[in-house]
Amino acid sequence: MSWPRALAYVGAAIVMALVYFAVSPPASSLPAGAASESAAEQPHPTIDSVRIDAGNRTVRARRAGEQWEVIEPAASRVPSDLISALVNAVMDAPAQPVARDSDRLTDFGLDAPSARLTFGRPDAPAVTLSLGRTNPAETGIYGRLEGNPQIVLLGLNVQYYVDMVLKQSGGNHPATAD
Repeated sequence: MSWPRALAYVGAAIVMALVYFAVSPPASSLPAGAASESAAEQPHPTIDSVRIDAGNRTVRARRAGEQWEVIEPAASRVPSDLISALVNAVMDAPAQPVARDSDRLTDFGLDAPSARLTFGRPDAPAVTLSLGRTNPAETGIYGRLEGNPQIVLLGLNVQYYVDMVLKQSGGNHPATAD
C-alpha cells in the first residue's frame, strides 16, 4: 500500500471518529445504572392496568409491584411476562401512520375492531387502542387510538400477544378460532 493511500485511510478514520463523538451523547448524561439495565427489564411505570376486549371475551390485568396479575377471568393463569410483552409491543414499537382520518374505517377493519386494548394510567385517563385487520403483506395490524382519527400500522407482534393472552386466559381469539 502506498503512503498517500495509508494517510487517506487514517484521515478517514479520524473524520469518522470525530463524527461519532459529535453525535453520541456523553456517558455522564446517562442516569446512574442506566447502561447496565436493559430496556426489556424496564416496565412501563405509567401503565398500571390492561384490559383486552375481543368479541365477547374480556381479560383484565393490573400491575402488582413489578408483576402483572390477571383479575378477570379470575381462574386464568396468564403469565406476568406475557402481559409485559403485550404492553412492550404496543409501547415500544413505532406506529406508522397510514391514514389521517377515520372516514375509511372499513378499509382497515376498524369499523368492527377485532380487539380493543385499554391501558390504565395512575394519574391520567385510560387510553384505548382498537385493532383492525392485518395489512395486505401480513406484516402489521391496523390500529387507531380512541379520540384520534389517525389510523396507524402496528407490528404484527401486537396481535400475536393479544392472541396468546386470550389463549392463556382460557379460550381462543374470535378472529383465530376455527
